Amino acid sequence: MNFKEYLKERCRDRGISLHRLALLCDLNQIYFYQSVNKNRDNPPPWVLRRAAPHLGVTYVELMIAAGYLTGADVEEWDRSGRTQPREVAQPVAS
Repeated sequence: MNFKEYLKERCRDRGISLHRLALLCDLNQIYFYQSVNKNRDNPPPWVLRRAAPHLGVTYVELMIAAGYLTGADVEEWDRSGRTQPREVAQPVAS
């Protein structure tokens, strides 16, 4: 199943249209429609982050479904023992 079909199926499961999902995500409906239906590329990760809670799935699940991550990526992250991304180094005071 490609990502477009996956996304439409999640919407059907939640009883919402793609148009309604765009509104829930506070996205321009034309941009969202084109990113799902017209582009060859999947919506960018920031769009998936907004959509995940409205689809009843995790952000990571959407990232995997869209092809940005693989199950192996997630397993590698888990094996590393990291629970949060590394903190950005603080600038040195002058």
